[in-house]
Amino acid sequence: SFRTGLFLECTSTSEPSHAAPLREAPLPGKCHAPARDSGYIKAVAALMIIALIFTVVAFFLNICGLSKSDIRRKYIFYKFATYLAILAVLLELTALIVFPACFYVKMKEYGSRRDWEVDWSYGLAWGATLFTFGASLLLICDKEHEEVYYKEKTIYNPPPELMN
Repeated sequence: SFRTGLFLECTSTSEPSHAAPLREAPLPGKCHAPARDSGYIKAVAALMIIALIFTVVAFFLNICGLSKSDIRRKYIFYKFATYLAILAVLLELTALIVFPACFYVKMKEYGSRRDWEVDWSYGLAWGATLFTFGASLLLICDKEHEEVYYKEKTIYNPPPELMN
């Protein structure tokens, strides 16, 4: 089967002989960079890489916020982590919508094939987007919560009649 993605196009060795050959497809069992000059592939790859960088930076900002004892500095780290996580979600959503839409428009370049399926990596990208969205929601919901511990001291005052 023929697979195309953001970084590689591959043809498996089990490609049926009756299938129409694809122009510029790699030899069976081989992979190469996408041969079609599609700007949308480069744009989607750039969006996903930038979203990955934003997510990693937000993760480390959140860890820095957890390690700070000064509440003001802690919330500054949390705020930037939240903004980066939300921005990463928006970039991922844009990429995950643009890729299949543009591929649908460009399908005629791939020859006469009837069946097209998305691979596991597309589902993994949607899963990562949902987890990043969940993380940003947790950062938004928990921003006002700060645990305060009180040390209690019990003072026993006996009644006056027992004081003699």
